[in-house]
Amino acid sequence: MKKIIVALSLVSLGGALTLGEPSSPEVVAPVIPASVEYSWPSGVEVPVLRPFAPGAQNWNAGHRGVDLALGAGQPVYAAADGRVIYAGTLNDRELVSIEHADGIRTTYEPVSPAVVRGDVVSRGAIIGHVGGEHCSPSSCLHWGAKRGQDDYLDPLSLLWGPIRLYE
Repeated sequence: MKKIIVALSLVSLGGALTLGEPSSPEVVAPVIPASVEYSWPSGVEVPVLRPFAPGAQNWNAGHRGVDLALGAGQPVYAAADGRVIYAGTLNDRELVSIEHADGIRTTYEPVSPAVVRGDVVSRGAIIGHVGGEHCSPSSCLHWGAKRGQDDYLDPLSLLWGPIRLYE
């Protein structure tokens, strides 16, 4: 009975005192992706041997990156600042994958790594050298980019940044 009287007293006070209610939610600022500046992983602009051509669906055949004209043994540079999340052999080829502050992951293959997983790299740092024969019978660099699990991007679009319209 005492509990009911106390509860009624609190209600009659207009809820001036609350028991067990959570505090008001915090106002959280929206997350704005970091601005990242990208450059050619070849160090300079080179011919594109095969363009980005994704399949209509992720399970369809396609080319989820670009093949750049780089010969075997040529250096490969980090396209932007980031952290190496993979460097080594995957299936039949060596590759390097870098996670960037804007949430984009760039991948470079076939590349004999000069970095290891966990390394922090700066844009323009050598991450390895072209190896293998990706563009058989010669070599090239396959450069890929994606956001999240399966949002493949044309890596060349990273070089020019977002298009902004001004009035």
